[in-house]
Amino acid sequence: MALFSLIIFLASASSNVKIGDILSPILSAMALILSSAAFIFTVVIQLKERKRNIRQTLSVALSDIANINVEVSRLKKDDKESTPENILIRKNYNSQRGTLASAADFLIKENEKLITNADYELMAITYDDLGDIRKADEYWKQAIKHAANPAQLHIHQRDYASFLFDNNQLEQGRKLFERSLTVKLSADTYLMWAMLEKNFNNEKEFNRLIKEAYQQCKKIQHKEKSLEMSRLIDKSVKAA
Repeated sequence: MALFSLIIFLASASSNVKIGDILSPILSAMALILSSAAFIFTVVIQLKERKRNIRQTLSVALSDIANINVEVSRLKKDDKESTPENILIRKNYNSQRGTLASAADFLIKENEKLITNADYELMAITYDDLGDIRKADEYWKQAIKHAANPAQLHIHQRDYASFLFDNNQLEQGRKLFERSLTVKLSADTYLMWAMLEKNFNNEKEFNRLIKEAYQQCKKIQHKEKSLEMSRLIDKSVKAA
């Protein structure tokens, strides 16, 4: 209001200047500013909506992948004999997972800021099961990199270590187990590592790690959980 009052005053002070001549460019400038602000606001809203839609699309794809992973795991468990029918079912499941994983992989690479460590973990597990070791390794590293807290970091590191063992990279796997245990000492992590060493006939390491597992089990303050973990260790040792 003060600005307009000043403009009117200046215009009235001069008989040669019309108010319209002064107001016209000012109003045009204000209209341009308001138009630009509206445009920017619209773009921001559209970007947010686009991100929301991408995240929703990715979540649906990952959910479908997770559901197929469960079905494949159940099929493997129940399939004591590989019948032609079950082989065909698994083949179809793998085709579905491969298509979904490729789409998810594209969305993840293009929208990394929207991705969580759980997304990377699921992709790692899926690619591993599909036999794409290179992609699985890539996604395990991303899961570790994007861990949100020490508990997640511990889990991703030990699961990546297990993946490395399964692919005959024992020394690298041992380093990852050691790293995970520096983050958090865990009886079940020692047990997991011990069983993998047993698979490679490393009896000395197996016995050492089982001993460590029992020691960590004793430190669990919750009696029921401690007893449950102790039973699991006993069962695993007997089965080995």
